[in-house]
Order: sequence, then structure tokens, then C-alpha cells
Amino acid sequence: MPLAVIDGALLAAAVWGLGLAALLAALPSPRARGGSLAALLPSAARGTAIVASLALAAVGALRLAGLETPPLTWDAGLPGGRFALGVDALAAPFVLLLGVVAAISFAARPAAAPGGASRGERAGMALHAAFALALAAVFTARHALLFLLAWEGMTLLSAALVASDTRSARARSACFVYLAISHVGAALLGFGLLSLAARAGSFDFADLAAALARLPAAEASPLVWLISAGLVVKLGLVPVHVWLPLAHPEAPGPISALLSGAMVKAGLYGLLRFAWQMPGLPIAGWGMTLVALGTITALIGALYAVVEPDAKRLLAHSTVKHAGLLALALGLAGALARNGQTALAGVALAACLYHAVGHGLSKALAFLSVAEATHAGGSRDLERLGGLARRLPRLSAGALVAVLSLSGLPLLSCFAGEWLMFQALIRGYSEGPPPLRLLAPFAGAGLALATALAAAAMVKLYGIGFLGRPRTPAAAAARPVAPGIENALLLLGGLVAAWGLLATWAMTALGAPLGAMLGPAFDPTALVTAGGLALAPPPATSASISPLAIALLLAVFLAVPFAWARASGGRAEVRRAPSWACGIRLDPRMQYSALGLTKPLRLIFGRLLQVEREVEVLSQGSPYFGRALRFRSGIPPLAERMFYQPLVQAVLWASDQARRLQAGNLHLYLGYLLATLVALLVWAR
Repeated sequence: MPLAVIDGALLAAAVWGLGLAALLAALPSPRARGGSLAALLPSAARGTAIVASLALAAVGALRLAGLETPPLTWDAGLPGGRFALGVDALAAPFVLLLGVVAAISFAARPAAAPGGASRGERAGMALHAAFALALAAVFTARHALLFLLAWEGMTLLSAALVASDTRSARARSACFVYLAISHVGAALLGFGLLSLAARAGSFDFADLAAALARLPAAEASPLVWLISAGLVVKLGLVPVHVWLPLAHPEAPGPISALLSGAMVKAGLYGLLRFAWQMPGLPIAGWGMTLVALGTITALIGALYAVVEPDAKRLLAHSTVKHAGLLALALGLAGALARNGQTALAGVALAACLYHAVGHGLSKALAFLSVAEATHAGGSRDLERLGGLARRLPRLSAGALVAVLSLSGLPLLSCFAGEWLMFQALIRGYSEGPPPLRLLAPFAGAGLALATALAAAAMVKLYGIGFLGRPRTPAAAAARPVAPGIENALLLLGGLVAAWGLLATWAMTALGAPLGAMLGPAFDPTALVTAGGLALAPPPATSASISPLAIALLLAVFLAVPFAWARASGGRAEVRRAPSWACGIRLDPRMQYSALGLTKPLRLIFGRLLQVEREVEVLSQGSPYFGRALRFRSGIPPLAERMFYQPLVQAVLWASDQARRLQAGNLHLYLGYLLATLVALLVWAR
């Protein structure tokens, strides 16, 4: 059987498998003696979803290996021709990432109890599988109408999962904000794509690209800007990023992993597909706009992550930071490609695609680990955790791999992408077009500062949340999670390390999507040297780095002292004793707190953060003899304070003015309708 047929069969199996998993989970569980049959359907749904997700990952991997995937087509009975699903070179890395993250997220779901899953658990599993199916449709759609339907389904299903805890007012509020902002973006995206489809007379992606190429710049540019604005909402760039720190933390851990690890990348995929590949080259100003927006977004995300006390919100702000890095790299590649510097644009685009996969793996691991840890510790507040590394060693090991990777340390999945971004910025400053030479120093400084702040945020997350002494009885009594969940996290941790260690192989595998975006003028093999063992952006004499060589040197440096110690005297005796505390009984409050650790940064960036503080003296009678002090501190989001609050006030004012039209007179209302109809007819002429 030809491999292409196998690849097509895997894609069909993945799509139908996720749909079947959603259906099995939605069915009511039959009751039987012993409860074994009651747990059968939820377990079957979970297993089917895992297998389908792995099939999806296999499709992406085979396409990266150069295998063509035949499209799946069917007649949906809707206007616009036959729907089609397929995995081309551009979609392959995103499909691979989605398959891996989805499989791990399904494996990390708690298994059904012997008595069967509750209605809420079945609904959660059904929505989870349907959400993964919608994401798969977004990445594999070859038809604009199908893409828009999948995009809307992805939004609605993820919103339902965010609001799955119906008793939480915070979750309901986050869902409302997420839906409001997402539908503004969906309206912009839909208007742009449907306008382009009307000009093309077809919804097929190839026909849309041909129509866009025929349009004059005065017509094509507004459409591309409109589509890009809609896609930026899902990517989470400033100022439309506010939904992300609200929605991601409220979802269950496996859903947060899928939201941050895969769904945010849908915005990046759309920008690559509709704003770069379809026009052939990015339009004027598009790349520079993304560089500026990406730099600001990365700084804002990293700064708010470092001062955030909520563990899951901290990770959500970190996702904003990495979304900014992806936009920066994509914009840099677009600006260089438009200037004709294909080789240098390939470096920036390779950094973007590599980092998209690396961050997706790392952030999925981080959300899953932190969600399980906070559930075991009884709180998401870092000030109420601590000591979890001793209570949950395997889970903490997974969290450690995630935070080291998200800190940008070598040998893990986020390092090589950020290193290539720095190289592309340095070369862009010296060789790029004049606007880029002006912006590159600011972008480079912003990238460096954002990376340092993100590392500080990860130190706070792991140091306060997992190390030290438990700060509350709930943290001290944290019970280990299920072995299956721990094994899934350790497997994902291994993938994070492998993506970092095998960065040169990954760059070679990304040659197909890079070639699809940059054309035959770009040589993907130019990114690696030394027989494929080192990364070296062209020209190879500028800079190079080999993750495998670094790993080998570290192994040697660690092995030599251990070997010398064993040869000289065998195993050293270790004596354990309590730390001396000057005669004072140690208390968990004597440790560094999350607030204390980041206090210097709060002072440095105080004007930007606008920290709100309130000190209340609790006293009996005289305020000079207080019983206790109550301290409250908060940081209002910058975008809400500067953009959304004035916008809401303007909308409320306009609504009040519009109420004057409500005179309660039916004849007047009919007159309004007639005037509107006449105006539309005149405009349509």
C-alpha cells in the first residue's frame, strides 16, 4: 500500500476518531452490576481520543518527512463547493503539535471511576474531544467556509470549557470577555475572507490566493489587514490579549494545555496562511507592524508574569510573552522577505516555526504540571503553596523541565528559537531595510528584557510553589497524583528535551514549510552545519551553536567529579540535620514570599504597573495600638486601564444617547426603518 494512502487513512482516522470520542463521551453511561459497564463508555472515549490524536501527530510527522497527503473531500450541501481537509507543508508542524498536545491532554484526564463518570465529567470529555476536532479542522481545512465554521466552533467549544465550573463567577466573567473579544476578531476575519471569496467566486484556498494576486494593491491591502486583525485576536497580541490571562487559568488543566499549547498557534497559522502565503509576499508595513506589536506584547506579558501571584495566571501571562516573540519573529521574516533578503528571512521564519512547536510543548507541560500541583496543594495562590517538590517528586520534575525550558535555558525546546531570533535581529540591524535598522535595536533590547523577566517569573513559580516549606496545611498534606498522569507528564518532558537537543534535526524537518513560504530561493540546509550537528544561520561564520555538543560537554563535566570521588574514597557519608535558626523556631512565613521576591521589580516598574496598595489597621479604640495590620495589593491590567475602560465608557455614553430615539411611538420606529432601507438602497447603487 502506498505511503500516501496510509497518510490519508491516518488523517481520516484522526478526524473520525475524535468525532467518535465526542459521541461516546456524550452518550449516557449504562448501569450494570459492579459498575464496570458504566465506566466503559468514558474510558472508550478517552482511549479513542488518544489514538486519534496520535494518528493526527503521525500525519504531521509524515508530511514533514516529505510525504504528500491526499485531501479528504465531501459534499456538505452548503454553497461554495465541496469541503476539503488536507495537510500541506505549512500545516504540518501545527498538526504535529496539536496531535502531541491533544494526546497528552487526553491522557492527563482522570480516569472514570468504577461506578461511571458523572454527567459533568461526560460533558467535559465530549467538549474536550469536540474542541480537539475543531482545532484539527482549523489546521487542515482547504476551504474558506469550512475554515470559518471550524474557527467559530473552536471559539464556542473552548468558551464552554472555560466556563465548565458554572459555580465560579470568575469563570463566567472570563468566558464573557473571551467570547466578546473573540467574536470581534471572528467578524473581522469572516468579513475579510468572505469579501475575498466573493471576488474569487470560490472558497478554495488556491482560488483565493489567485484572486488576491490579481487584485490591485489598493484593494488587496485592506483585505489582508482586515484578516490579520481578526487573527491577531486569537494569537493574543496587545491590546487584544486581555482574554488570555482571564480565560486560560479558569479552564481545567488539560484544557489549559490545549488552549495555550495549540489554540494560540491557530492565530499564527492563519497569519502565515492568509497574510503571507496567499499574497505571495507580506504587504508593505505588515512585517514592521508585527515587530513593534510583538516587542510590546512580549514585554507586557513578561512583566505581568513576574508580578502575578496566581500560578496559572502567571503561565497565561507567559503565553502572552511568547505570542509576542512569535509575532516579532514572523514580522521580522516578513520585512526581510519583502526586502528580497530571503536567506535572512528564512532564519527569522525558522525561529518562528521552531519556537511555535517548542513553546507549545513546554507550555502544555507547564499547565498540566501546575494544574495538578495546585489541585493537590489546594490553591492557585503561590503564597499558599510550597514544599510540593518533596511531596510530589515526579510531578515536580515535569514542572522543573517546563520552567527551565520557558526560561530559555539551553538544551530545552525554547532556547534555539530565541537564539535564532537574536541572530536575525542582529543581522537585520546591519543588513535590513532602513525602517528595520531603526526598530531592530529597540526590538532586540525588548527581547532581551522580556527573556530576563520571563526567567525571573519561572524562578518565582518553581521556587515559591514547589520548593521550601509548605505554607499551609493543605500544601503539607498534598497527595500524589495518579501514576498515569505522572507518566504522561514525564513523556511530555522527554519530548521537550528532545526538541531542544535535536534542534538541528528539527530545523531540517521544518525545511518543507520554510520552502513553501519562501520559495525555491531558500535553502533549508543552510541553517545547519558541521554535518548537521550545529545551528549556523547563514553565513555560517557569523555564529553557530550545537545543543548536542553542549549536552556532551555537560555530561563529561558532571561525570568526571563523580568518577573521581568514587575512585578516591567511594561514596561519601551524608549527615542530615536541621538547619540552625539562631534558636528561633522556623516558621514557613520566614521564607521568601512571591511578593517579596519580586518587590524590586515592582519598584522599578512601579510607574508602568500602577500598583494599588491598601493598609488597614485593626485596633480596639486607639489607632496607635493596633491588634493587626491587613495589607492588600493589586495591579490593574494596563490594557484595561488605558484602552478598555475608556472604550466601555464611550459605549455606555453612546447607548444613553441612543435611548433618546426610543420615543415609544410605533410610527416613528417605522419611519426609522424606512429611512434605513432607503439609505441602503442608495448605497447599494
